[in-house]
Amino acid sequence: MKKTILISVISTVIASSLFLVATAERYTKFSSKFVKNFKDCDRYEETVKSEFEAQSFTTNRKIIGWRNGFCLYEEVITSPKDQYKLSCRLTSFQVDELYNAMKTRSRKAESAEMEIFAPQETKDGSTKYTVIGTETIKGNKAYLSCAKIQNNPYFCRPVKTK
Repeated sequence: MKKTILISVISTVIASSLFLVATAERYTKFSSKFVKNFKDCDRYEETVKSEFEAQSFTTNRKIIGWRNGFCLYEEVITSPKDQYKLSCRLTSFQVDELYNAMKTRSRKAESAEMEIFAPQETKDGSTKYTVIGTETIKGNKAYLSCAKIQNNPYFCRPVKTK
C-alpha cells in the first residue's frame, strides 16, 4: 500500500511539473477570445505552442461549459516524450478568480505559495488528499492563479495519456 501511495505521489508531482512547464516561462497569456469565453464558461477551444528549455510543447485548452454547477475545463499538454490531460471542475468563484487574473494581462512577476498534495487511501477505500508541503512559485497573476487551482487534485486531475 505504501508503494502504491508513493507511485501515486510521484505521478502527481510529475504531472504537476509538466503542467507548470507547459504554462511556459512564468508568464501565462490567454487569447482575448479565450478570456471572453472563460468569463461565462462558454464552450471554446484553442491550441497554443510554447518552448521551454529547447523542448516544444503544445497545449490544447478546452472550455466545455457548465455541468451540474461546475465549469468543466480540459487541457491536453503534449511534449515530444509525454502527453497529459488535465480535467478540471471549477466553481463559479474559481471561474471569477481565474477570469480576473487572465484579463489583467499583467507581466509583473509575483511570488506565492502553492500547496503540494499527496493521495491517501481512507479506511473505506476512497482516496483523500492531504497537503504535504508548499512550493514557492513565481510568475504573473494569471500563472499564479492557474497553478494554484490546476495543481489542486480536488479541482483538477492530471492523467498521463501517452
